[in-house]
Amino acid sequence: MVPLGELVRIAGASLRPRIPFDAARSVTGVHVSELDDPGRYLEGGELLLTTGIPLRTQSPAEYVRRLAGHSVGALGIGLGEGLHSAPRALIDQCTASGIPVFEVPDGAPFLDVSRAYWSIAGQREAAESKRTAHDHTRLALAASGPDPVAAVVRAMSQSTGGWVAWVPFGSSLAPEMLHPTSLVGMLPAVRADIETSLVRPGVEAASFTSHGSVVFAYAVADGERTRGALALGAGRPLSRADRQLALTAVVLLRLLMTRARPRMSTAGHWIAELAVRGDAAAARALAAAAGFAVPAVLRVLVGSTEIDPSGLVVDRDDVRIALLAASEATTVERGALSREVTLEEVPAAVARTMALHRRSPAHGMIVESVSRARTWAELLATDHDLLRTVTSYLRNRHQAERTARELGVHRNTVRPRVLAAEQLLGVSLDDPDVVAELWLELRDREL
Repeated sequence: MVPLGELVRIAGASLRPRIPFDAARSVTGVHVSELDDPGRYLEGGELLLTTGIPLRTQSPAEYVRRLAGHSVGALGIGLGEGLHSAPRALIDQCTASGIPVFEVPDGAPFLDVSRAYWSIAGQREAAESKRTAHDHTRLALAASGPDPVAAVVRAMSQSTGGWVAWVPFGSSLAPEMLHPTSLVGMLPAVRADIETSLVRPGVEAASFTSHGSVVFAYAVADGERTRGALALGAGRPLSRADRQLALTAVVLLRLLMTRARPRMSTAGHWIAELAVRGDAAAARALAAAAGFAVPAVLRVLVGSTEIDPSGLVVDRDDVRIALLAASEATTVERGALSREVTLEEVPAAVARTMALHRRSPAHGMIVESVSRARTWAELLATDHDLLRTVTSYLRNRHQAERTARELGVHRNTVRPRVLAAEQLLGVSLDDPDVVAELWLELRDREL
């Protein structure tokens, strides 16, 4: 989302406000439409741009009422197509409905506004990614210190700007604690709320109100046994980055609760643990902090005891799992070796390769073959629009209307893209065998 004040500043003369507006109010995107009722193509919060064509067939009051019903964030009127300024009736209705209204001067393309939006969004995303990577690094370093649980709690508190508590259940390697320590008197009430909300079969996370603010609690489990809970109160809704950071902290605490400290002494072991558990962001952050080079493309090796344990190696049920560089020639003669994967794909690759290992003979090496579905997915990945369209088309069971709505495009755009994808892949997306294989591959890639 982008604040309107910042959007107006960056767009400059291409976006002129006609009524006072809240500069801190955010819009979720920029959408151009000349439809009388564009609501079916909106999700809410967008800056809608129009040249005023819908006002030729309906009154400003009716048009704005429809926009307000779809929670439009702001309205921009392009001048030059019969309009020298935004109509007074439209401005009055927008004022009454709480919708900021702007003018795009004659000769200024709508693309200027879209570019300004995406420029800001890109900068904010880059800044957020940088901050998130820094926070993940701090967490990983905290977990590697002499008092890891306390350090993780403290790092989470500092990153979110709120209080964070560790509440153990039964015997634990670490006592209960809360940071900032000045708020430690809250612990009994927090524990009582956690025991009410979280200690139930199958519940991994919960939220409740404590001391006037919403508290988020996450279970730290070892298999079916819950070792404790991480709770945080930020005094505000948690962002996506906050939630990801909390999940990373939970993974680290789980490792601290279930693994003996000597076995976690190497950076490679920690990085591999996080990658195998599906926390690639934390694994990358720790690798960067430790100066450990993680290959861009990996292969998972399961079942071999010939691999140096100081590398990217973990053990699961007395079975060794190693993450090797795809370019690395291996002389290992026993085990199961995955196809090439990225760090994000490691958990799925581990599951597949473990299954291969269970089926492999006592001696010898079995190598995972490259499926045709993977080839299809890699071809689609070369064209972002085709990849998004095919993924949505399969998810929506070949329904073009629903696919178009999800992608924010016209339904007549969907079919040509599907045909282009079929030509690229050399298959028909009406073939159920093709669809089943491709969908499973796309789902494994979390696309």
